[in-house]
Amino acid sequence: MYKYLAIVAVVLACNAGSTSAYFCFNCTTAENPNCLNPDTNNLMLECPPSPLTSCFTRIVGQHVVRGCAAALSQTEVGNCNEVNNCQLCTNDINVTPVCNGNLFPHGRLTCHHCEGPTNSSECSEEISTPPRPCLLFQPDDQCFVQVESETVIRGCTSSNTGCSTNRNCHTCSGNGCNFRHFEHSAAGSLMSIGWVKLLVGAITIGVAVGHRS
Repeated sequence: MYKYLAIVAVVLACNAGSTSAYFCFNCTTAENPNCLNPDTNNLMLECPPSPLTSCFTRIVGQHVVRGCAAALSQTEVGNCNEVNNCQLCTNDINVTPVCNGNLFPHGRLTCHHCEGPTNSSECSEEISTPPRPCLLFQPDDQCFVQVESETVIRGCTSSNTGCSTNRNCHTCSGNGCNFRHFEHSAAGSLMSIGWVKLLVGAITIGVAVGHRS
């Protein structure tokens, strides 16, 4: 609530000198992680006078980019109305003074993020704090728990590209799913590997018996 009151004060003060002024968050997560969910005035920009008094939020690569719609080309504005990785909005000071500050895209994955030793750290225990959004956007993103060299790391696979080929990195799907004690993740993966080996063994025996008969 207080952050929005502060933003309203800035907007009203500037509007007093220019009735055409409007503001948008102007940033990218490639340069500032706070752009993922901005709530500070220093990420705001006064947009130049334009018939298009809108703000945008879009995904470029895997990063969130926010700014004034006037900075986009006509083609980009047109595409923004047609694709799901871009969103235009118009400020309404009675609702929120800067409209492009919401988490984007809506419903993006949240995971637990931490790193610490396996023998004495909050990261190694079961985590009860709320998960946080993944910094990079990837539609098929997952959460992970990696245990290696007596260190536990938790996060999003979009920020750990080597997880898929690392046997010590255990993934899961769903918001905040990587909350369990690190030994639980390792045990779960070992059980899965065990079942796969049993299944392969059963198929091999079945094929052998079929050939004999």
